Amino acid sequence: MKRILIIFIILTSCTKTRVDDIRYHEIKFTASSIELIEFNINEIKGKNYVKELVDSIGRTKRLEFYNTKGHLDYPGSGYYGGPIIKYHYEPKAITETAYTSDIDLANDFMYSEVPNQITYYLNDVNEITESTFRYKVEFIMEKEVLTKIIENFELYNNLIPETGIESYLMDSVFGYQFASAKLNGINPKHKK
Repeated sequence: MKRILIIFIILTSCTKTRVDDIRYHEIKFTASSIELIEFNINEIKGKNYVKELVDSIGRTKRLEFYNTKGHLDYPGSGYYGGPIIKYHYEPKAITETAYTSDIDLANDFMYSEVPNQITYYLNDVNEITESTFRYKVEFIMEKEVLTKIIENFELYNNLIPETGIESYLMDSVFGYQFASAKLNGINPKHKK
């Protein structure tokens, strides 16, 4: 029996993501966006809030957006990410990925031109020098649906050079506006 308990403890401790701190921040959902009300609140009951998981070296590891009922909810009605945002760190890059659940990627290009993943490349002073986008595209092989997806891609492709929307959206790491830990307290800005 002791042997089984020891094996269980070893397995569970090896498979969990190391999180040293959990923080809660009050937010307000609007029809098209989300606003931060207050960082580091103690009481979440009856409030819209963000649960921030911070790793052992002081970086935001994950954000979860909750409504007043304690259910996961979309920031900005689902057009600006997912109810869960996870972060992966490399020496000179931050990858921000939006999820609808622990494993399901958020945003389908057919319904929203928002990427489900953004990688921010950083220089030596943590300025954003480049951003790359990844999109989830689900194909249902009906001609009407496929035609609509192609139209969306063409529209989006034509808008980027004229409006500069990519550089405007990537002035900073999106989810960090709702996080207090960020990248060890730093919110990288776009290098101008």
